[in-house]
Amino acid sequence: MENDSDFNQYMISFKYQFKSYLRTKRFIGLFLFALIISVGITALIFHDEYSTIKSSTSLNYFYQYLQGFSVDLVVIIGAFFGGDIISTDTGTNAAYYTLVQPVRRSVLFMGRYTAALISSFIIVFVYFFVGIVSSFYLYSTVTPVIFESLGILVLFLAAAIAFASLFSGIFKGQSSGIIVSVLLLFIGFPIIDEFVGTVAGVDPLFSLNFAGGIMYLIFQSPYPAAKTVLKGASGFGAHAGIVTTYLFNPTLMQGIGVLIAYMVICGVIAILLYTRRQIEG
Repeated sequence: MENDSDFNQYMISFKYQFKSYLRTKRFIGLFLFALIISVGITALIFHDEYSTIKSSTSLNYFYQYLQGFSVDLVVIIGAFFGGDIISTDTGTNAAYYTLVQPVRRSVLFMGRYTAALISSFIIVFVYFFVGIVSSFYLYSTVTPVIFESLGILVLFLAAAIAFASLFSGIFKGQSSGIIVSVLLLFIGFPIIDEFVGTVAGVDPLFSLNFAGGIMYLIFQSPYPAAKTVLKGASGFGAHAGIVTTYLFNPTLMQGIGVLIAYMVICGVIAILLYTRRQIEG
């Protein structure tokens, strides 16, 4: 009966959080943002490279389309929906009601986490949907690899939301966790990836954004090399020299492994933080 009780409480947490998300300005605003971005990128590709992509394939088109902004969109949406999962209670007066209820914090967290994941997926799927429509328009078909990419998208979103939920547990304010998550995922990780990978020549497998790149890399045939070394001339005259830069790509299994690690480790820590906050409260 205890398991039934936990499941019922999980479903109640999920149901009300999901309905709450759908009514928020955040959901509507991010939905429109994803739609505008996807239509804008499609229009830009069609305007600049229509003849090239028309003679190409659905597989190549999706690589070009998703490479542009898909990773950034996932981490932004994940940060917005994961950055206040815990602080919704601890940062507001809702704690006086929610935290005294006979429901385990882990169950409550998982209900909200699932609601955040589904809400995020709906928004990001808009980006994919526009690509699917464009592919049908161009080639009268869509590559079946899109289903693999959507599976990776779910895993990537789950990892991004779990990562952002960490900061929701650290900061009491609802906006603090969101802001820190957005800064780290949208600005911090890309800068670190660029320095560590391109300049220092170290494989940035620790990076969530880097691992999430498999979402569009699977559209390349053959799959890109894990490491490419590029050498080029730099400077003039006496200051001329050779500059070495590096290009890294996660393998499919490496990317999946890193995303799962982020999802599990960050999720468990976030639950522990939530439980700790409840005990202290």
